[in-house]
Amino acid sequence: LTSHAPVCRLPSFQTSQSKVMPPTKVKIERIAGDRSRQNTFHKRKLGLIKKAIELTVLTDCDCAIILRSAPTVMCPEGRFSAYCNKDLHELIGQYMTEPPSEYYTNAEYPRLAKEGYRV
Repeated sequence: LTSHAPVCRLPSFQTSQSKVMPPTKVKIERIAGDRSRQNTFHKRKLGLIKKAIELTVLTDCDCAIILRSAPTVMCPEGRFSAYCNKDLHELIGQYMTEPPSEYYTNAEYPRLAKEGYRV
């Protein structure tokens, strides 16, 4: 005789199929509130540095980023932050002696945004 053990089935919990909303596009314009602007600067600064590190690791390029924050009550002249994957002074010296083949300004944003680059 074969003995059949009872099959124990756990109740299935049905999850609601809620739709996940895609991230909203941020309008690229000056942020009105000082605190919100500083918080956004800090978060995006860290994101920019993370992307620069990824770019240098993946492509073996040299990268330098120099940022100065907007003036605040605590620091009326703003604060400088810098990232460089090698010696910053050496890379700046090379930049000064060899003019860049590409130079971007804020005026490039509409063209880059149109071409589908995530900026």
